[in-house]
Amino acid sequence: MQKIQIKLSFAIVAALVFVVAAFTACDNNTPDPNLQSTVYGDFQLIFSNGSGNPSGTLVQGVKDVSKGEINFVGRGFEMTSSRVARVFISDDGSTLYSLNYTQGTVDKLIYNGGQNYTKIKTIDASIPLGTKYLRLTKLTDKEASLHYIDATAQFDPTDNTKYLKHKMVLTLGLLNLDNMEIKDGFQKELEFDLPGDLGTQGYYIYRIDAPVISGNKLYYGTAVRKYDPTVARKYVDTDRAFTLVIDYPSLTNPIVIENTSVKGSSHGYRTPTQHRNEAGEILQMISLATGEVSILKIVNGQYTSYKYSLNELLGKKVTSNGWFYAGNGIGYIPYQDLTTEKIQIGVNPQGEPTYSGWWKIARMNFNNNTVVDLEVPDGLWLEQYQASTIRNGKFYIALSPEATGQGNIYIFDVNSTNPKGSIGATIKTGADQRYIGIY
Repeated sequence: MQKIQIKLSFAIVAALVFVVAAFTACDNNTPDPNLQSTVYGDFQLIFSNGSGNPSGTLVQGVKDVSKGEINFVGRGFEMTSSRVARVFISDDGSTLYSLNYTQGTVDKLIYNGGQNYTKIKTIDASIPLGTKYLRLTKLTDKEASLHYIDATAQFDPTDNTKYLKHKMVLTLGLLNLDNMEIKDGFQKELEFDLPGDLGTQGYYIYRIDAPVISGNKLYYGTAVRKYDPTVARKYVDTDRAFTLVIDYPSLTNPIVIENTSVKGSSHGYRTPTQHRNEAGEILQMISLATGEVSILKIVNGQYTSYKYSLNELLGKKVTSNGWFYAGNGIGYIPYQDLTTEKIQIGVNPQGEPTYSGWWKIARMNFNNNTVVDLEVPDGLWLEQYQASTIRNGKFYIALSPEATGQGNIYIFDVNSTNPKGSIGATIKTGADQRYIGIY
């Protein structure tokens, strides 16, 4: 009888161990990606539910965007986001990577078709890198950059009214997208200076983003200011542009190159600002909020004399946050037309209305220095736009005027100068909602 009780006790313990193990396996936030089939090659659309803070970010996949209707009402997979999430996708469309900005976490998700996604891993990059305000850019299908810069005004310790320069400190890491781990050699605090005496003149970089790889270098777009103690906010726009260049993959030897033929910033906002062309040249957008947009070339770590001026070719003042490269010297750029009437697009943190000029789309040809203003609806706001895609010689972008609650997928032939594209699927929006990307 005692032997039977012992055997039963062992059986009960074993059963409990099995239950605990099963519960733990289900509760570790890393579901088995094989539980659902992975889908490849669909279009993926990103939707923003709110322009302010907080806001939601939804995503869903669609096989065909040339017809039908796409709607996020009651649909879409909600990404983890305290602000609008920054989303990137693998080349084959099977995997999404999403940065929860202001939290420093990055999710990896497998696409299972439609609005079905399986989150397979989350990394809190703020732990090794020391800041939650990281930005993320996919560099290759295997690797992404996590980056941040801190710029702090320095004053004479014996005279706190005497400005010296800004201290600029980089935080850089390379994220292995296969295992979602920060690679060895990351830089938590890497200090650097501007060339010559530019720092003591008041110039400083306060934001970096949109990096690209060319050769053994990483090129980061920059936001630039000049410190001026005579003005209320203590800084003014600069008369030049900068790019941060760093050795890759070691993330060492930061240097800054400058171009005095343009002025503005090259970091963008959420749209990419830099692309590597077929010759390995960096095509970089420089934009000034008051109405200048240029595309420059960087070759072997130096600016060339090449300059493509969008505002001059269009004959009006424009500004932009970034652009998309279609290959063979052709690019597409969403731009804000500063000559149009203003539309309300939201409210600021103080509850006051915010306004923007209409946004439009242009096709840029860097081979013959021409531009085509494309036929798109009036009333667009593309400030937060993240991604467009080029497939089989066609450029796809999701456009919906702010006031209508309805838009379309627009499809343009990359090899055509015809300003009129074809109109694809209908897309539905609501108040303070918008499509912010298509992959």
